[in-house]
Amino acid sequence: MKLRRLSKCLIAGFLCMLPLMSLEAAGTEYGADNPEVMGKIVRSRMLPIAMTAPHDTGTLLFSDSPEYADKDGILYVDKVKGNTRLYFYHVNQANYPRKIVVMAYNPSTSEVSAGVSGVYYAKPSTSYYDVGKDLSTLYYEGNATYNRVSVPPLGYAILSDRLNRVIVAPDQLFSGIVNMDLPEDMYVSAVIMPAAADPVTFMKKQQYLASDAVKLRGTFPGMDRYLKNLIPFTTEEGIGYVLIADGIQDRFLRGYDAIDDRLSEDVGNYGLDYIIQIKTRGTGLLHYYFNTQGGEYAGVAEISYADGKGGTTSKIVELPRKGLSMGFDNAYAMEYLDSVAAGTTVTIHLMPPGAANLPVRILIVPDASVQQAADAVHEEEQRRLEDEKQKQQQGSIEDDWARIEKKLHAGRTEEKAEPAGKKTKQKVKKEKKTKAKTKAKTNKAPVQEDRGQGA
Repeated sequence: MKLRRLSKCLIAGFLCMLPLMSLEAAGTEYGADNPEVMGKIVRSRMLPIAMTAPHDTGTLLFSDSPEYADKDGILYVDKVKGNTRLYFYHVNQANYPRKIVVMAYNPSTSEVSAGVSGVYYAKPSTSYYDVGKDLSTLYYEGNATYNRVSVPPLGYAILSDRLNRVIVAPDQLFSGIVNMDLPEDMYVSAVIMPAAADPVTFMKKQQYLASDAVKLRGTFPGMDRYLKNLIPFTTEEGIGYVLIADGIQDRFLRGYDAIDDRLSEDVGNYGLDYIIQIKTRGTGLLHYYFNTQGGEYAGVAEISYADGKGGTTSKIVELPRKGLSMGFDNAYAMEYLDSVAAGTTVTIHLMPPGAANLPVRILIVPDASVQQAADAVHEEEQRRLEDEKQKQQQGSIEDDWARIEKKLHAGRTEEKAEPAGKKTKQKVKKEKKTKAKTKAKTNKAPVQEDRGQGA
């Protein structure tokens, strides 16, 4: 009995010591693209990188108003010359199939050959973020082809037969980009019409559509924006960032709406191709990230740099890599772009697509800062595992204690029951003996005493 009790005490003591035992280190690796590490980085102290004043080239025709087009007609038109980009973004709000085409009108009395250096468009869809992301991907991944289109004097020509064959169903969004090189002044327009309509015949109707309440359309000086850092970024500076399209540090394009006859502003710089050049110096790696600031975003970025072998490495990174969009109600959303050796000049291409929310930031993070964030995440994970292990062990101890208490209680009950059982047996034996003696006395014949009585 004493040996049994001693064993139970030893087991209980061992269980109490389990929470004090050390845990093995977790094997998880925390790299620069780890979500928890990125979450630490984006919440760290950082400073803006001093950039040159923006240098804009070319002309942007932006057509996004009326965004929900319920009538057929000219969505936007203006007279332009030279390097020009038309970016359109419209929803078919009618109840019949339609198409959106890009037309050119030659106001001169001589034929003009218009150069078309690229036509890009996303498949029409009711998912707006799909359209924006697909268009950005096609723009940077696609191989630009150069075509020449003859525009007759005082006449019209369609600048892309491919657009003429795309059918936009009701409630679908259609968005596209046409890059042009126009040797002479031409009127370039985005036009929405019934799917079966002849574009040239329709243009002669001269139906102009009024803008909506947002009034996001116009002609803007600048289709490409070049930005450079003033001094090379070093690995000793800590975390730096470049802010894009906030309207203050990076100004919005300002232009003119030729149909409404008013000043216009491209709030968000949609359709503007950013070419951001970052010069660096120092040793070790620099890590590049994309961070949303204005809300939900879906697009791509292209990052390129010298590979050290006389060539260039270029990567197109989806924003985000996983899922359709990022940054919904989250100003800390991050996407990893690449890691490049310090001392390398990096160029980032980025065009804000329709439906995306601005501003955004490009973060440049020295390797030491990434390692610091990774160490912090590792320590937190170790503490979490330790707490979880202790909770599990505590639960196991409580279960074991319950079992031990149950067994001990059962043992005590048995010990109390045994003496009572023995007394009962002794009593039974005693009663049997008593009964036997009583029976024996009862069976004996009675003896009468002789007192010598006389006759």
